[in-house]
Amino acid sequence: MRQSRFENARSFFNYSNVHEVSGVSSTYRRLLRREVVDLCLLIFIADVVVGIQIPVFPLYAVALGTSLGLLGVITAMRGLTWLLASVPVGILSDRLDRKTVLTAGMLIYALAFVLYALAPSPGWIFLPRALQAVAMVATFPLGIAYIGDVVEKRDRGAAIGLYTTAMGAGFAVGPLIGSWLGAVAGYPASFMTGAVLALAGAVFAWRRLIRKKILAEDGTTPARAFDLRALRGLLREPRVVMACVANMAMTFSMSGAIFTYFPIYARGVGISTVTIGSLFAWRAIASASGRLPMGPFSSRLPAHWTLTAVLVAEAGIVLAISRTDSVFALTFLLIVEGLFFGVFLVASQSAVADASGEANRGAAIGLFWMAGSFGELFGLSALGLVAQTMGVIIAFEVVTGTVAVAAATVLTLGWLAHARASRETATGGWPAKT
Repeated sequence: MRQSRFENARSFFNYSNVHEVSGVSSTYRRLLRREVVDLCLLIFIADVVVGIQIPVFPLYAVALGTSLGLLGVITAMRGLTWLLASVPVGILSDRLDRKTVLTAGMLIYALAFVLYALAPSPGWIFLPRALQAVAMVATFPLGIAYIGDVVEKRDRGAAIGLYTTAMGAGFAVGPLIGSWLGAVAGYPASFMTGAVLALAGAVFAWRRLIRKKILAEDGTTPARAFDLRALRGLLREPRVVMACVANMAMTFSMSGAIFTYFPIYARGVGISTVTIGSLFAWRAIASASGRLPMGPFSSRLPAHWTLTAVLVAEAGIVLAISRTDSVFALTFLLIVEGLFFGVFLVASQSAVADASGEANRGAAIGLFWMAGSFGELFGLSALGLVAQTMGVIIAFEVVTGTVAVAAATVLTLGWLAHARASRETATGGWPAKT
């Protein structure tokens, strides 16, 4: 049998020397090779680009004349696009290859950010918001699928930990760049800088990533562009369902409370734009710090316990944010929230990657992101109305209650799945393969 070229990819390091370095695990030594490192560098660039617009987008939209209610609708546009694009883009990567779709995603970022910078009124923000959502679907989740393709299962959790740490590092840098440029050169300058970085990322992806043709389990190219039977099989997989429920709640909380209304709340209590950007940077640093140690343990800890704990913490943090105007307290709360989000990223996406096969991994990751789009689209539309009519504080409280209910749901689903698996083991049955 011909060996995969991914197994023979040349390492960046001399492993005989690396083995001599104390304290470096064999798992991470195996991951220091071209296809993993290049992907992490690409996703670092992508998250710098996304991070640039996080602290300035709500303020830019309001400066253009956007009301709080309309801001919720515009933000929800990203959720609508995720809903429509997540599964098709994932399936497209299953039928083509991850490299092509990842490169296209970076090009779409560049176009979206140019359109942001040129927007003359609130109505013009809808299109770049939708394009940014397509770009996010074509980059972040497909990076997980790429890892699933080129990293064996025993190292997959650690690889996702490394990957999400690169994301967190980029997200720590991006808000600092965006808020600083927004303060000294204007909000459009922030978006144009993001566009330039996205173009550089597209060139890097095309030149450095490795193309791999995705094959079905029998070794042939999938004949159908859309396999409804395989999609139904994914929906019956308990780990995928639990991760999707958790992602709905987490996306609702982050897109609504943290990324949309927190900057407005912070400005309302007298915190400057630059300080808001630094708060998000500290959050991203904390989030990245929890991902590397979580990676190797993600395959050992029960996913439903981990996801439930994260959602309970998220609900408490969102409620606490709405009860303080202290810069120190808000910094602490965002740091803790970022730490738990890092754990969530690794645990949820590892569960989805392990629950799917190479031929349907893109579709599985697409389902995971589509679930998040429900939380953003329908949740943020209602949250915008709440913020407009009853205030930002009530919007934070609505998020708190919603996330708490989701935590109970994930715990229940996990217990039922565990009980079913125990019965199947006791009777000698085997869980259905996806």
